[in-house]
Amino acid sequence: MTTKTLFVLLLPAFAASAAPPRGEEAYQKRVLPLLQKFCYDCHSDGVDKGDFVMDEYKDYTSMIADKVQWDHVRQQIATHVMPPEKKDKPSLAERDELLAWIDDTIFWFDPNKPDPGRAVWRRLNRTEYNNTVRDLLMVDMRPANEFPPDDTGYGYDNIGDVLALSPLLMEKYMRAANSIAEKALDTSDVERVDLELGAKKFWNQKGTSSENEGVRWFHDESEAATKFTAPAAGTYVFKIRASATQAGPDAAKIAFGIDGKEAGQFDVTARFRGEKGPWQTITHEARLSGGEHKLSVKFLNDFQDAANPDPEKRDRNLAVDKIDVEGPLGLLPARGTRLVQWLLDGKPAGRPELKLSGEDFQIGEGSGSRDTGAIYLASSGFVKHPVEIEKAGKYRLTIKAGAQQAGSEPAKFDVRLGGKNAGSFSVTAKDQAPQWFNAEVELPVGRHEIQVWFLNDFYDEKTRQDRNFWLHELSVTGPMNEPGGIAAADVPKLVEKLGSRLFRRPMKPEEKTKWTSVAELAQKEGASAFDALGFVLRGMLVSPSFLFRAPPQVAGDVKDGSGLIDEYSLASRLSYFIWSAPPDDKLLQFAAKGELRKNLATEVKRMLADWRAQSLAEDFAGQWLQLRDVEIADVDTRAFPDFKYGIASGMKKESQTFFNHLLSENRPVIEFLSADYTFLNEKLARYYDIKGVKGDKFQKVSLQGTPRGGILGSSLQNLQVYGRDVQIVGELTDVPQGSSPRAAERQSRFSAGGKTRHTASR
Repeated sequence: MTTKTLFVLLLPAFAASAAPPRGEEAYQKRVLPLLQKFCYDCHSDGVDKGDFVMDEYKDYTSMIADKVQWDHVRQQIATHVMPPEKKDKPSLAERDELLAWIDDTIFWFDPNKPDPGRAVWRRLNRTEYNNTVRDLLMVDMRPANEFPPDDTGYGYDNIGDVLALSPLLMEKYMRAANSIAEKALDTSDVERVDLELGAKKFWNQKGTSSENEGVRWFHDESEAATKFTAPAAGTYVFKIRASATQAGPDAAKIAFGIDGKEAGQFDVTARFRGEKGPWQTITHEARLSGGEHKLSVKFLNDFQDAANPDPEKRDRNLAVDKIDVEGPLGLLPARGTRLVQWLLDGKPAGRPELKLSGEDFQIGEGSGSRDTGAIYLASSGFVKHPVEIEKAGKYRLTIKAGAQQAGSEPAKFDVRLGGKNAGSFSVTAKDQAPQWFNAEVELPVGRHEIQVWFLNDFYDEKTRQDRNFWLHELSVTGPMNEPGGIAAADVPKLVEKLGSRLFRRPMKPEEKTKWTSVAELAQKEGASAFDALGFVLRGMLVSPSFLFRAPPQVAGDVKDGSGLIDEYSLASRLSYFIWSAPPDDKLLQFAAKGELRKNLATEVKRMLADWRAQSLAEDFAGQWLQLRDVEIADVDTRAFPDFKYGIASGMKKESQTFFNHLLSENRPVIEFLSADYTFLNEKLARYYDIKGVKGDKFQKVSLQGTPRGGILGSSLQNLQVYGRDVQIVGELTDVPQGSSPRAAERQSRFSAGGKTRHTASR
């Protein structure tokens, strides 16, 4: 006969017979008659009391698949809620019959026929989102810190069923996508160094140099050093600002050193007379590699003549105000972020470029001065700056200039480079409003001087109208005859590479088509190939394939309604559980070859040894053991005056370290409860009255001979948080016979505090 829908009004099974009924035959012969007798009256043939009918299922298979309904049925039966009071009720034996069948048919687990249940789309929680952005986009950002708090289920914030996607959160995702994409695909050029290394940034290397009121003094033949980081290889200019109290027949002499080698010796002839010097500038150029370098100044010829009648000639000392560092003089490569370098396989993200502000220039002829990022000429003349060209070719000049207009014609200027006039221009904007100008010039290899000439100064004595010129910025880019950045033909390949990384699996054909179309549309609207890739990245960052850990795909044969998940899904499950982060390249490589299951044990060990495994203690154990609440506990410090100064954070660290130890050392699970050791630093050990622990580092400490042990005897059970009410347990409450006076004192304070609850610790 047609299977009727079983109804959802009864309850969980307790009793089971020695040979529990199971399967369709037991249902037809023993269970269905009981349902017809006690349930069909109200829940079949169109009668739907409680919004439930028994004939909505098409067959037996679909009926037993509705586990949510059957769980509700168990509860109704076991609690005797159904049938209602005025209806005939089954005997206890009949209830047991129903419950046993439900337990052993609906909820019985057959290891030979595992039922994986329904697949849930798991949204990345805030921690997982931050870690995914960190690992996949390779940027130092925590955008999820601005998201609304994640919902929790059963005490955890990674339960798929409760991680909803609200309109507010979607708005946050879109804003985050913009900021992430901007930072992750940054291809701006490496910034030139323009540093001022003052006296306070030096440290003493030899002798007794010392800093006094912003000046580094060398009172004997001493040496001081500082350091700076060169962004790229090239020629750097060093300007040492020095003076000296002169004595004896010779001028003060210094040696300038770079990376432990003497770069040159110089005479300091300026005579120091106060904070204004006068100061002498010593200029030195050197070609350096990219990276960190040490600079040093050594005073070579200390001199004293105590008997000299002129007090200003009795002692020769060196005073160094600062060292200015500028450079490199050549063009700098396009920086490109780590993601860009990965996308382009280390190829340049763009053409080399030298960017100069007006303040970087020196006046070569005429009068003028620097003016807040610019330099201006008040008379006809020019400003200059050196540039090194390492590759011959055509170079583009981009100039930002403005003018104060006067007279009958606009301000005019030209740019000269390598002895050639690269272009002549007129500034037509008024009131110093800046304009952009472009030119191209062929340049040979070598050192050249960029000159920007103001050609037509003008001043009217009667009206006091004055024509002046401002140079704001100038950049040199090239060679233009060599490729730079990415070509349009490369975009589809880069889209696929980017998508496979963000989705943590190979892209599907339809996905490739969709996202490539986005890039093509952006290019049709005038975007460069790289900008088009930026649009794609923004879209992928708000795609469900990025924001969710998608339901796993079945790999291989399906038997009895279940099958193995694909290895990409397995890699994702592993990484988000152990690391709270996406799978790394090694996991994905194994998945691509179908070899992750073969190497599962080895990979789990590797993952647990990785620094990211700390997330397992912080996120899983932090929620399971409520360690996240320890530091916000409201402890009565009047009753417990020692509970301060980092004790709570130490307790949290103790349990985390213990948890990590059990995992990393593959200890038996029973040791979680039975361990006769813990991990303490000196401060926490002193609080527990445990002797012999020194230092701030957490170390393994034996608990033999104490009432403590396992996680139940750790800080977790010394401090459990119930809202703002704190339960103090363990040695804080249970003072065993023979315990220390200090522990007994804490016990007496606890008993008098009145704000805590006394509970047994074991």
